[in-house]
Amino acid sequence: MSELRTLAARFPHKIQLGLVGVAWLALFHWLGNSTFGYVATPSLFRWVYPLYDANPDDGIGLLAPLVTLWLIYHHRDRLNRITPEPWAPALALVAVGLILHLVGYRVQQGRISLAGCIVGFFGLTGMLWGREWMRQTRYPFALLAFCIPVSVYLAPFTFHLRVFVARVASSFCIDVLQMHLLRRGTEVFSMTASGLPRFQFEVAAACSGIRSLTAVMLLTLVYGYLFFESPTRRLVLFIAAPLLAVVGNIIRLITVFVVGEALGQKAGATIETGFGFVTFCGVTVGGVLLLGRFLRERAPEPVSQPATLPE
Repeated sequence: MSELRTLAARFPHKIQLGLVGVAWLALFHWLGNSTFGYVATPSLFRWVYPLYDANPDDGIGLLAPLVTLWLIYHHRDRLNRITPEPWAPALALVAVGLILHLVGYRVQQGRISLAGCIVGFFGLTGMLWGREWMRQTRYPFALLAFCIPVSVYLAPFTFHLRVFVARVASSFCIDVLQMHLLRRGTEVFSMTASGLPRFQFEVAAACSGIRSLTAVMLLTLVYGYLFFESPTRRLVLFIAAPLLAVVGNIIRLITVFVVGEALGQKAGATIETGFGFVTFCGVTVGGVLLLGRFLRERAPEPVSQPATLPE
């Protein structure tokens, strides 16, 4: 707590930022939503919360602000070294945020308004605390992009990903494990020798990898920010996120098919619903850690000083 008080003491205009920030958020609460559909409210925040609650793919938006605050706190030593001062050019970001909100309000697209809220709030902090503050916190603030629910626009991509995951997992079981499976699109069947069904599973949207992809993308961004300074290494981690998420779900499906073949539909369904967390931790998180170890930035070796001869 003493570190927090020390950090807070170094940043001026806290009351002004609080008042301006509350006014900014009030704008989006009272005049944030022009789409009165399933949720009849003028509040942008009341409009977006049911989207988080209804779709776990978008629910990570509730976690993103906490991650942003934690990253800013984690790098408090860097913030202690800057000299905060007002910076007028940051008003340009506030203007961009207002324009985005006006466009989103006009065309009834709350996601555009939500992007404007994030951009404008970042501009407000820079307006009072300066360019160096914005430079040091731009990465954590960028993670607030996960607050924008976009899963509804990923449905076509998700379907093709479901077919791909089902094809790879079933092909492995057929060609390598010699299992008798039949795949039709996203459905996978197993028949007994007498022609009776042993199990039937459909690769749902959650099994395509898109849900864990969102979490792994956030994980790789946070991991890269904490342990790497090189933008290239951070980018490599971020690009690896989709592959790790898909591989994790392929392994999960293979396990479901093997258990279903051996123990029946009920046992396979238990693995399908309960094995996701194990796969996520074992394959995706483990893959991120292994890749991070491979990309580890090594400290430069000390330059040896030439020996001095006595005079």
